[in-house]
Amino acid sequence: MRPTDDELKRELSRGPLRKHGFDERLRRRIEERLDEVPSPRPFRLRRLAGGGLALCAMIAAAVLLVRLHPMQTEEARPAADAIVGQMSADTGAPGEPEEKSRRAVLLLGLRQDAADGGESSYRTLLLAGGPKPSDWLAAEGGGIIMPHGTDFWGLDVREYEPVGVRLAGAWNASRGGSVLPPSPIPDGGSMPAVAERVLFAGNRYIAIDRRLDGEWKHYMMDIAVLADHRNLVAILEDVEPSVPLAVKDGRVGVAEAGGTGTSGVGEWTFARRAGYWMAYIREPDAGGASAHAIRRQTGFPFDDSLVAHNELALNWNDIRDAQPAAVDAVTSPIRNMAAILTDRNIVVYSMRGGKLDREMLELELKSGETVVMAEWATHPDYVDAWIDRVSELFDRGGARYAG
Repeated sequence: MRPTDDELKRELSRGPLRKHGFDERLRRRIEERLDEVPSPRPFRLRRLAGGGLALCAMIAAAVLLVRLHPMQTEEARPAADAIVGQMSADTGAPGEPEEKSRRAVLLLGLRQDAADGGESSYRTLLLAGGPKPSDWLAAEGGGIIMPHGTDFWGLDVREYEPVGVRLAGAWNASRGGSVLPPSPIPDGGSMPAVAERVLFAGNRYIAIDRRLDGEWKHYMMDIAVLADHRNLVAILEDVEPSVPLAVKDGRVGVAEAGGTGTSGVGEWTFARRAGYWMAYIREPDAGGASAHAIRRQTGFPFDDSLVAHNELALNWNDIRDAQPAAVDAVTSPIRNMAAILTDRNIVVYSMRGGKLDREMLELELKSGETVVMAEWATHPDYVDAWIDRVSELFDRGGARYAG
């Protein structure tokens, strides 16, 4: 039964509808909602998360497409796989370092000992590599060129005639210097034979062997001492300042005046072993005789003040698969470059995924050459600077002697 017009007018004149309409309770609820301040939802998803959501959405769409069109399953699957592959390549793995686009430079210092016990010779190789073929290059120069602070320092051993004294010396090559300290031997003086050779160079410390009275002893020297006028009397009396070893917080470092830690080991040195620098200390034998001292490996890692990078990012099975005659190897801190040494040559490889990739450079080694320095630059601000500045120092030639 439909209401008449008069009945409708009477109902409307009474106000809002009583059921399912705009009553007083609904009005209060609306006003309370209007008074509330909405809290913003934090947007925490980064671009990578957005890419992941987009990937999930694309996968779901592909699966839905296959289910909606069962007759096109074989045709739809390659398309879905292609979409997933493209999305995966675009997003990348979370936190994956972009090291493959970076370059690396290695300064490799080498020492060649004469077969007859005569004077040792030194040279430095500059090896550079990167993602492009043009990034790979090699250069060499006489003596040791080592980075120290913001400069490059030269290091070599001078032989003083006619008395047979060979002493190590250093100079700041970046400041225009190419002069070893003058001779500490007075004119017409008679001195016993003394010879030094460099075993390690890195940061500010130089490990040397010194032969006096037919006996070799180890010394860790600050580069500032080698750059100064050497005191031959102090050398002969074995009182020239050297740097004692200290073990602190489980790491091998140098002893500092007033510092804490296990110190007082004055005769110690570095040596290469299976791709790593190792610290060795020299101890007297059981009878206290220094002539039969024992070299003992410390077994501790190094403080960064001594060796900034002492990691080999390859195992020796992979190294010898590539070079069966390998005796030493170094890898860059960003794991994009490796240099493998045999008795005859140095082979430089690019690296990919922690493995050797391609052979890029090969250089001949002189008979008996061993590594005394391995310094890396991988930061984009330093790679070109090292190449330019060290190449310029190579062009200048070897050191000149003063006095």
